[in-house]
Amino acid sequence: MSTARPLGLSAFLRCKNEEEYIVASILSSYRVFDEIVVVLNNSTDNTRALVEDLMTDHPKIRLMTWDYECAPVGPGYIEAVRQDPTRSLARYYNWCLEQTTYSHVCKWDGDMIAIPPFEEVRALLATNNMVAIDGWDPLGIPTVNYEGRIFRYDPAHTKYDDWDLYEILLHEYGSFARVEQKCYVHMKLVKREWVHREWVNPNDFATAPCPPSGSGSIGREKPPTILQRVAGRVRRLIR
Repeated sequence: MSTARPLGLSAFLRCKNEEEYIVASILSSYRVFDEIVVVLNNSTDNTRALVEDLMTDHPKIRLMTWDYECAPVGPGYIEAVRQDPTRSLARYYNWCLEQTTYSHVCKWDGDMIAIPPFEEVRALLATNNMVAIDGWDPLGIPTVNYEGRIFRYDPAHTKYDDWDLYEILLHEYGSFARVEQKCYVHMKLVKREWVHREWVNPNDFATAPCPPSGSGSIGREKPPTILQRVAGRVRRLIR
């Protein structure tokens, strides 16, 4: 396994119009990360200006751009990627990984706000290839669960790949550490764009099995059975 990178934790934030919580996301996690690589993906709001303002006195922040338009998560994702590979989330995420410089990386989002237990991950880096964390949803909706968001970066053993509905992390790490306390608040569903929308778990629409633990994302819910998918669609029709 590569030892070229110094022990530490790099965050990569993929941002598209995250002005509502990007400042809180970065400031709340800044003390935990050794670097924060913010990658703007066709943002049209004030995200860039807010990050550039933070960079004036937060030297661990780096700002980059990814100009390809990514396919939306959900039904039709893999078909869109096959038609135009530049729309691949996996390609985008793997490029983001290459921009980081420390031994471990964290898939952090612009709508995640760290809370104090997140600091525990620092002590786990030296002895673990992967660390799973969980968070709170302020509306009590299960938009998050334990996921291996922190992992040792080694392109020979870890990479993102495209699955039926979104990107997944493929890895060869057989075990992982887990922070038992919630580590962040996930603000996704209290953003303006979700005020009049109903969240539906994208896994409800899965048509192909997700790779098993040890070769895919830790903590992702397993895709539902055919009966579960049908039941879910019936529930949405009668609402």
